Amino acid sequence: MRYELHDDRILTWSLESHVTTHCNLRCVQCCPLSPHLPTWAVVPSALGEDLRRLARVLRPNVFKLTGGEPFLHPDLPAVLDTVRASGISEQVSVTTNGFLAQSAPDAVYERLDRMTLSVYSSAPLPERSIQRITERCEQHGVYLTVKRVDTFQQLTPDTPHTEDSAVRDVYARCWLKVRCHLIHAGHFYVCTRPPHVATVLGAKHPEMPALAEVDGVPLDAPDLLERMLTYLERDTPLATCRYCLGASGAWLPHAQLPRPRA
Repeated sequence: MRYELHDDRILTWSLESHVTTHCNLRCVQCCPLSPHLPTWAVVPSALGEDLRRLARVLRPNVFKLTGGEPFLHPDLPAVLDTVRASGISEQVSVTTNGFLAQSAPDAVYERLDRMTLSVYSSAPLPERSIQRITERCEQHGVYLTVKRVDTFQQLTPDTPHTEDSAVRDVYARCWLKVRCHLIHAGHFYVCTRPPHVATVLGAKHPEMPALAEVDGVPLDAPDLLERMLTYLERDTPLATCRYCLGASGAWLPHAQLPRPRA
């Protein structure tokens, strides 16, 4: 993959932030591993500082607030104001399962350009709720995409890849490294997996390196533009790829994990 520059900023398709890591659903093979992560919400000021640094060298077409479930954040309007103030992108979007979006305050809708509504067959959002969200998006000029999801792709292998050739193949075939760039806790990542895989799987695999550190670019690094461009255009896989299937996993019917016992 090769990237173009405009005014010393790298042009990319999208950039996202996990504004929460927890979710009100428990989807099997959730890409950011939300069902297995503790409750956490981004501090708007911390996100703002990261975005100001990154906005000097990166120009994504759209900035996406994702999770977890973004509408679980205690102050989503403040997060949206922070994103706008950074100037990182002209288009601001949120990705949601919709259960909380239908009753969110107008202040959220007023600050959005786009919304992606993921409707899962394993936890279907009622049609009346979809209609309510549609009406509110129309009222506030938010472009709504309703994405109905009937299957999930297995992302976490049963065991880590032992062959380097398999790891290289995962990285070469993976679409996440192009479409799912992430800013999280002072780092930029080419995909959403590195910050969380070690948190969830590290205890089972003591040989695992600190993926959140080795697989990202720190935003306070010198020569950030050059580091970012080299990182984005690299052909070598991430360390995380040894613990991921990327686009190579099997497709299975969508499902929910059972709730943990109290």
